[in-house]
Amino acid sequence: MKAKKPGQVVVIAGDLTIDWNLARGSNELGLGAVWNAEDCTRAYCQAGGVAILAELIKTISRQLKRVELDFDIRTEVGGRDITHPGDPRFHHSYAMWKLFKYAEKCSSVELPAWRVAEFLGVDRSRQAFTYENGQPKKPNKESIADLVVLDDANLGFRDDPRLWAGVLNLTEKRPWILLKIAPPVAQGELWNHLLAHFTEQLIVVMTVNDLRLSEVQISRGLSWERTAQDLAWEFVYNPRINGLARCAHVVVSFDTAGAILFSRSATGGPPGCKLFFDPAVVEGMWAQRFPGQVMGYTSCLAAGLARQLMLGEKGNVETGVQSGLTAMRRLHLEGYGRRGSSVSDANLVFPFDTIATEVGREPTDFSTVTVEDPVRFVAGREGSSDQSRNNGYWTILQGRYTDTLDQVADKIVLEGVESVLEGVPLGQFGKLLTVDRREIEAFRSIRALISEYCSQRNPKRPLSIAVFGAPGAGKSFGIIEVANSLTLNAPVEKREFNLSQFGSPEEILDALHQVRDVVLSGGIPLVFWDEFDTALNQEPLGWLRYFLAPMQDGKFQQGQITHPIGRAIFVFAGGTSEKMEVFDRGAGDEDFKAVKGPDFVSRLKGFVDVLGPNPQLRSSDPYYLIRRAILLRSILARDARHLFGKTAGRDVLQIDTGVLRALLQTKRYKHGVRSMESIIAMSALAGKRRFDRSALPAEAQLELHVDAQDFLAQLQKMELQGEFLERLAEAAHDVFCDELRIRGYRPGIRNDDKSRTPTSLISYAELPESEKDQNRGNIRDIANKLALAGYVMMPARSNESPFDFPGADLEKLAEMEHERWMKLKLESGWRYAPKTNKQKKLHKALLSWRKLSAAERERLFAPYDGAVGEGVLPEAEKKKDYLLVRGIPKILSRAGYAVVKINQQNFLESAEKENRNDQNRSDGSSRVNKRRVPQRRNR
Repeated sequence: MKAKKPGQVVVIAGDLTIDWNLARGSNELGLGAVWNAEDCTRAYCQAGGVAILAELIKTISRQLKRVELDFDIRTEVGGRDITHPGDPRFHHSYAMWKLFKYAEKCSSVELPAWRVAEFLGVDRSRQAFTYENGQPKKPNKESIADLVVLDDANLGFRDDPRLWAGVLNLTEKRPWILLKIAPPVAQGELWNHLLAHFTEQLIVVMTVNDLRLSEVQISRGLSWERTAQDLAWEFVYNPRINGLARCAHVVVSFDTAGAILFSRSATGGPPGCKLFFDPAVVEGMWAQRFPGQVMGYTSCLAAGLARQLMLGEKGNVETGVQSGLTAMRRLHLEGYGRRGSSVSDANLVFPFDTIATEVGREPTDFSTVTVEDPVRFVAGREGSSDQSRNNGYWTILQGRYTDTLDQVADKIVLEGVESVLEGVPLGQFGKLLTVDRREIEAFRSIRALISEYCSQRNPKRPLSIAVFGAPGAGKSFGIIEVANSLTLNAPVEKREFNLSQFGSPEEILDALHQVRDVVLSGGIPLVFWDEFDTALNQEPLGWLRYFLAPMQDGKFQQGQITHPIGRAIFVFAGGTSEKMEVFDRGAGDEDFKAVKGPDFVSRLKGFVDVLGPNPQLRSSDPYYLIRRAILLRSILARDARHLFGKTAGRDVLQIDTGVLRALLQTKRYKHGVRSMESIIAMSALAGKRRFDRSALPAEAQLELHVDAQDFLAQLQKMELQGEFLERLAEAAHDVFCDELRIRGYRPGIRNDDKSRTPTSLISYAELPESEKDQNRGNIRDIANKLALAGYVMMPARSNESPFDFPGADLEKLAEMEHERWMKLKLESGWRYAPKTNKQKKLHKALLSWRKLSAAERERLFAPYDGAVGEGVLPEAEKKKDYLLVRGIPKILSRAGYAVVKINQQNFLESAEKENRNDQNRSDGSSRVNKRRVPQRRNR
């Protein structure tokens, strides 16, 4: 028989409680106030606190013995001879338990579980000792502890060194210390001792709610990113708790929804921070499906970590966090005792074997992400993403999908969000689904406001919130779905009034009477005041003053009679302001003050900026594609369900790739979501199994909702790959050679401008592979380059006239060509020299197209320090770029395409957006850095 490894010594100590679990049967007749022999209650007793953690670790150790690992568990927790609740030697805790069924929205039909309906409190012992014998058994000198587990529930253990000094006075070996701590955290004599002597081996486990009791500010239930970064800041910079940053690891759990792991930096910098989370929920949401509570959640998490420490080199702290979280969920689902049993057979004790087995399984429920330092930019630290710098905050979506948004958006429409965006937090509010952090936080904030307001017995005034967004962004839909996602004690009834259609302020009084009718009938009116920010009698924002009294006092006056409004939700939907920051000009604006703007804003309890399907005009917003994809799939699933087919168990949309590209990539929907819906409604989809190009409406009809030229250009965009790409690359080379011959060049064995003998004047088949790749790159980039200059490719028709780029556009496109060629050379290690030498990677044309300021030069060429010459590209070199650009229409004609100029208004809009993006790039990047595909150049 194979010999087992020497046993590891695990010492467990901490606060002991005696848990009295009172099982209460259902009292459907409501006879609780009268003695009734049929109304049954039974008390079950178990050793709690450190005893639960100790027994759980013992059970885990027995399971590990099966894999040739042996352990010596040292603990003496007592509590086995309890005979009555008043035993003065112990702390006694009391809780009322009952059978809980799953929430209605859960599809499971498993038996109800015994969970806590009400915690009744703790009867603290007057004696100082937690243990019957004073302290646990100490390891002897021959077997020093490998792991010390401490359960500090702030019931006296932390303040009495007699209970832990012997355990921690281990000078011959520095064991791992696993501390499960209760509030107030990071305080007490035990903590000070650990901080002074054991920080390098100390792992601390706590809950975020316990941490919130320690003078910290951590958001709750808004977004994983917000909560994680709040916690990261507090952990490092709040003097009340930043002693935790000295520990080897700190684990903070968000009930059963996730946890965060802080790990001390080996270099002395900020601690590493990892978030473990369920993308489908946020803090507090998962347990809402399964009502009730259970004692022992944090013990599960501590046990998961303890198991990994007991495994030694095979153990992993991150795995311990995930397995502990999985065990917490299993504990909540199972509850105590036997599911569905009667009061007399409930046997309410902790399910040790079940949880120990769960801790040992491979965890799969939680995603992991590294949390970005919330003060990285302020502190000037490196390593942060461009996107988070531009947007001002970090998002998990940006971290996972940065350079592949086109492909991700396509897959979302085809296969659905859940199957594509793995590990990305989702905001689900009824039928509303969003992945944008800004919208998730805003909608969850509004949801919390509505929930709190509706739980009040007699609110004195309406709840007033504002919602802003472009026309057709889905403002009303979003708020309605948020309200419908709540379980309220009264029905919500929508009332909508458009103030732009009101002729006088008196009509507001008629509307308020309709609101009162809903209240009096027992409902909760959800009142939309649409276009509240429009003018009244040519006075901007003239309606605001008439809402101040109803918002503040909850009353309105008509004649001599004052009418109370009652419980109501006022939603002020902007018609002219697309964002709150545009509407709220602040108290310093005299015009805004004159129309009572600051008074109105002060009465609002929250707001939402709904982003909609179009990119935001005054900020970097690359993720509008994801929003647009989610909306598009939702509209098609609702209005054209027959276009979906089952593939590998998923609903997959059947759609032409060009149609999908046009719907996703078109520049702007003129009327937001309404335009998306209209295009789908106008398409001839009846009786079809696939959304093909012939189903789309005519160009004139498309123009009502999008820029039709741009939409059709996206529809007909060439798929440049395979044999088609090779044919066009050859055409590009042929056009280039034709132009050289017209200009008097002839083939040569080496490049010589003076004798007009370039080596590239040969057939495409004879070109080296590197130059063929340059031609392919030139073709791949044509569509992008044309778009930046305000052009699109369209299928050629017989009436198309020969095309040549006008002067300004030719210059712009030629400069792009030069920048792209330079990018290719610089990334390959080439440098400027007065004379070209291919063997040494030196080239005389590595010069800027035009004279640049120092700031422009830094922005364009910072990554290639010293590789670019100081002068300006000579005219003779520029002619080669002009030559290639003029050849674009000829190349495209070989594929049946023509070049068409987009109308000037759209071109200016595109140019303005490009300028804004250039200004927002603060890392020195520019268009030359963004164009990754190499372009062909013969010099």
